[in-house]
Amino acid sequence: PTVTVVPGTFSVSTSTLSLAASSVNSGSSVLATLTLRDANSNQLTSGGRTVVFGRTGGTSTGSFGVTTDVGDGTYTGSFTGAVAGTATTITASVDGSAITSTLPTVTVNPGPVSLSQS
Repeated sequence: PTVTVVPGTFSVSTSTLSLAASSVNSGSSVLATLTLRDANSNQLTSGGRTVVFGRTGGTSTGSFGVTTDVGDGTYTGSFTGAVAGTATTITASVDGSAITSTLPTVTVNPGPVSLSQS
């Protein structure tokens, strides 16, 4: 007989949030990826959740664009750096529940010199 393991419901403590880079220049973007996992760390295989990315703490600022549901239990969002400063923590919530696993940080660095802004 064949046994098929089907992931359970998502867990806020085992789902993982990662960034493509730990720093970004002002005006540039870095991709955030949320991978939904169940209590046993099995990746969910479908989408359909409401995911909101955000940031907290630090003096670096920026914003997220539209969240993309990849359809396989992962969600992505692009963080665009605005004001350079100290590291800020990237957050995510799923259907209103905050992810509680280890969260990544990003530091916004000054962008290239702009003659129009000088």
